Amino acid sequence: MPTLPLPLATLCTLACEPSLLPRVRMAIAVIAQEVFAEPATTPGYPLRWNLAKTVLSPTEAQAASMTVGLVVFPELLAAAAAANTTDPTAMAAAITDEQLLAAVRAGWNAVAGVAPATPGESTQEAT
Repeated sequence: MPTLPLPLATLCTLACEPSLLPRVRMAIAVIAQEVFAEPATTPGYPLRWNLAKTVLSPTEAQAASMTVGLVVFPELLAAAAAANTTDPTAMAAAITDEQLLAAVRAGWNAVAGVAPATPGESTQEAT
């Protein structure tokens, strides 16, 4: 695994940054709506749909727990590091809405409990 561009303590302050939490809550709600619109044939759909139903109105605790995983998503980590500061507000501001939505989409299956596709299985891009 490559070296992290930011220390874990800095990532912790970013994950706890109050300005990032409402954005994470909204990103979760947006992706939940996307999952509801997926065809039932989507790999892992029952688990994906159940997560969407559970987090459609994400609580502060749900968003906070997902934020910890999101801030180490490679694109978010790179954006935070590119801010060239350890100020959590500035790092959170450096993360675009598109990057945040992409991170929630990419992590949806893992949070839902959908196992990765095995070699030879049909795969569909995660939403």
